Amino acid sequence: MIRKKITLVLAMCTLVLFRLYAQERSSLTVRYMLSYDDDLNTYTAWVVPNYNTPNENNAETDEKGATAQLTLRVPKGFNIENIRDIRGAWDKNPIRFGSEEGFQKAGADMRFEYYVIGKAPVETNYGSFRQNEPVALFSFSGKGGAPQDLNILESRDPFITIADQQYALNVSNSFYSRSGQSRSVNATPIEQFTAPIDMSKLLTELANKVDAQMTAPTFQEFNKEMQLITYPNPVVNLLKINYFSIRKDDVVQIELVEMNGQVRNKTQFKAEYGVNTLEMPVSSLSTGIYLVRMKAGKEMVNRKILKVN
Repeated sequence: MIRKKITLVLAMCTLVLFRLYAQERSSLTVRYMLSYDDDLNTYTAWVVPNYNTPNENNAETDEKGATAQLTLRVPKGFNIENIRDIRGAWDKNPIRFGSEEGFQKAGADMRFEYYVIGKAPVETNYGSFRQNEPVALFSFSGKGGAPQDLNILESRDPFITIADQQYALNVSNSFYSRSGQSRSVNATPIEQFTAPIDMSKLLTELANKVDAQMTAPTFQEFNKEMQLITYPNPVVNLLKINYFSIRKDDVVQIELVEMNGQVRNKTQFKAEYGVNTLEMPVSSLSTGIYLVRMKAGKEMVNRKILKVN
C-alpha cells in the first residue's frame, strides 16, 4: 500500500505540470480517437485535426508539437500492456488510478479507472495534417474488459473536476502544436484538444467531406460508415478511392469488376495508418455499373460505381 501511494503521488506530480497551459483554446483544434483491431487484439490512439497544414500559424507542410497527453477511461481492473510508439515517445508505464479512497469519497464512479498517457516533451513530427484525416499516435494491448468499454475521456467527464478539486490534477486530454498559436517568439502554447470522436462518426465525416467537394449529385449506393470511399460517382475518366486502415503494412487489393464478374482493373499496395488514397483510370470502360472490391486480410468490401461518358 505504501508503494502504491508513493507511485500515485509521483504520477500526480507529473500531471500537475499540465495545468500550466490548460486555459485558452486555439482556433485550430484537434480531437482524439480510439480504434480496436479484433484480429490483433490491439488498440490504436489517433489525433484527428480539424485543419490542414500549412496554415496561418504554421507555414510548414508537416505538423510538429512537443506536448500532448491522452486520458483513457477503462473498466476497473483493466490492464494496459505493450504501449508501442507510432508518432512521438509515449509513457510506457502509465499509472492506473481512480479507485483510491480520495476519489471514492468525492463521488467518482467506482466502475471505472483511468490511465493518463503523456508524450515526452520533445518536438514530434506528426507529418502532414489534413482536416478530419486521423494520424496514429501509439498502440497498445490490454486485458480485463471489453473493447467497447474503453473510451477516451470526455471533455466534461465529472472525473476531471474531481481530480482537479481533490488533488489539483489536470487529467484532461491535451494537444499542443505549432499550429495552435500565432507565429511569434513571444507566443504562448494554446490548448487545441476539444473532444473525442468515435471511428463510426469519423468515417461518416470523411464521406461527407468528399460529397461536399463534388460539383454534381453523387450516386451514393454505399453505407458512409464504412472504410472505403469511391468518388466521383458517377465517374467519367478517373476514379478516386480512399481506404481507411487501422493497421500499417496490411496488403490491400482493389479490383474494378463488371457485374458479370470480369475483373477490368486490379491494384495492390501496402497500407499506411489512416487514409490511403489511390486513383484508377476508367475512361476506356463502357457505360454501366461496376463494383469496386477491396480485400484486406479477412475483410472484403464492395462499392457500386456508375461509369458514364
